[in-house]
Amino acid sequence: MPTSSTSTLDRRAVARDRLPGTTLDTWQGRAAEGPDRVIWPTSKGDVADALTEAATAGVSVVPWGAGSGVVGGASATSGQWTLDLKRLAGIGPLDPVRRTVEVDAGVNGQQLEDWLQARGFTLGHSPSSIGCSTVGGWAAARSAGQFSSRYGTFEDMIVWFEAVSPSLGHMRVGEGGDAPEAWAPLMIGSEGTLAVFTRFALRVWPVPEHRRLRGWQFPDVQSALNAMRLLMDGETWPAVVRLYDPVDTRIGGKTRPKSDHRPWFRDWLDSLRSMPGVSGRALSLPLALPGLVNHVFDRLASGVLLIVGWEGGREVTDALADAGEAILREGGTDLGEEPGQRWFASRHNVSYKLMPIFADGGFADTMEVATTWAGMEPLWRAVRAAVRRDVVVMCHMSHVYPEGGCLYFSFAGRGDRKVWERVWRRALDAVAQSGATTSHHHGIGRLKASSATAEAGIAREGWRQLKRILDPGGLLNPGVLDADHPPHPPADAPPSDAGWTAFAPGQGRWPWADVGLVPPWRRAPWMTSALRVSGPGFLVGRAPRSASGPDLRDWAANHLPVARIEQSAPPDGDGVMARLAGDKPWAIARAVLHADFRPGALGVDAGQLAVGFRGPAADALMSALLRRFPGERVPWRTYPWPWRDLVPCDDEDPAAVTAWLHSVGRPR
Repeated sequence: MPTSSTSTLDRRAVARDRLPGTTLDTWQGRAAEGPDRVIWPTSKGDVADALTEAATAGVSVVPWGAGSGVVGGASATSGQWTLDLKRLAGIGPLDPVRRTVEVDAGVNGQQLEDWLQARGFTLGHSPSSIGCSTVGGWAAARSAGQFSSRYGTFEDMIVWFEAVSPSLGHMRVGEGGDAPEAWAPLMIGSEGTLAVFTRFALRVWPVPEHRRLRGWQFPDVQSALNAMRLLMDGETWPAVVRLYDPVDTRIGGKTRPKSDHRPWFRDWLDSLRSMPGVSGRALSLPLALPGLVNHVFDRLASGVLLIVGWEGGREVTDALADAGEAILREGGTDLGEEPGQRWFASRHNVSYKLMPIFADGGFADTMEVATTWAGMEPLWRAVRAAVRRDVVVMCHMSHVYPEGGCLYFSFAGRGDRKVWERVWRRALDAVAQSGATTSHHHGIGRLKASSATAEAGIAREGWRQLKRILDPGGLLNPGVLDADHPPHPPADAPPSDAGWTAFAPGQGRWPWADVGLVPPWRRAPWMTSALRVSGPGFLVGRAPRSASGPDLRDWAANHLPVARIEQSAPPDGDGVMARLAGDKPWAIARAVLHADFRPGALGVDAGQLAVGFRGPAADALMSALLRRFPGERVPWRTYPWPWRDLVPCDDEDPAAVTAWLHSVGRPR
């Protein structure tokens, strides 16, 4: 049997995650005792034994990684056991040809990245919590890192995973698995409610040869959003796109040159503290009058900061960055490299800055949601209006994709549990009424369970159906993810943006269209698989890369009366194309993709590989391609992306290109 403990110290160490509401409780003397027992498995057999013992004892089990979640998804109470998975800590083997690594679920994210970089590779997954989160936690919450515009979110990186469920025991899902592949999207994002993750095979990338990061100032949010969208419509594939709203830009002083002076708002707070009758607590007055503070910040703020960066092979990176920066210069002011480098150096610091606010009598929290391009600016305004009387609020917008992106709000308010609850209720109501998705990458937990259930509508039955198969006794993490009484019916999605004009009058790029259901690996891995499936009583896939629990789109399309299936896709407009010399086209395709090219079209013509690019970087990319691979330019032609089930295959099997696109590396 695995090692376990019932000591008070061990139990309290895993009693909760970092949900700010429970941080308030702890700081104000209302800390929970935690689970009755903590168990540390070191193998999948230990996990199975622990679940069997818990079922016999009639207690529920909460899987626990590193406790960095902020939505109450890993909080155990009396009468429960916690399964602390950090001793599942093996890394390797690494397959440098196929570009995959095997890793246990309890491995710390930063330790994995350090291990890979020492061998010349990167996972490309860079959440701000990388130093205090685990691989299994990333899968449980459908995590997204700060470079997701280039590398995708964590679910895009999974080739296969192993897990243990109470009823079926050990299983492998994905390539070479013994469980249905259709279970994968339902288990990823299930937050420990269906099975316990134990091991993964993940896609990796070579460490970037070159990186270009710069700051840009724009006059307002909408002008910056327009530029961001042009970058994605133009298939320039930036790695980082981060827009700070006027308040966030001003508070951080991010559009000004770095100096030895303290940020302006610290001097402002000091002056408030010195006023007669003001408490000595640093944040007491500002957080007691959030409406006034928001008004002052709004009046003082001017302009917004946009951080944009590219990384990868030098020649490709420079071609994409040159085209992207030309777009940014049309409406923005170049601030140089310093803002981008400053962000990059501090990109993981945010997780360690919150406790002083609690110590000074306040609370701080964050909410990340996502929506389509047409919905981003209205959603930003709606959430701010909903909460500004109770909290100081600012926002940055990041994690962008061809279809839209993520809005990441930061709140600071008076340290009152009722205020915190009211803010969340109003904020989530504003998100629901806007038709956006409840979560982009933090997950659901207990905090967002009602809103996420309402968002899914009757499609939530897909999760419940699998729950009855894998955990019929309700052993795993009860109370998380699913709610019996959602507070509101599902809202319509934001406008689809189909008529938006980008580079040519009347030519919309990346429109939504009514299509048949296609597997995600039919599309190139750097393009999102955003898909909206709607019908009577449900609408799933409201925005790119939702993390509102499991991905229910495929299940809904196959099990519910579907009125409409929509997918965003580039238009069939002309680009530039070349036919590459050689009689092994799929081997050449693998070399092209491994050389960091991201073609807009790929196919075989007369036994040779045809590669095409679109957008403002197309000519530069084609020139770079032909310098590396012999071939000749040919007229543009559209090719359907070849796809089949992911199975072992030879280089010249047409299915091989699917494996290269889906798994990055070569199939076994």
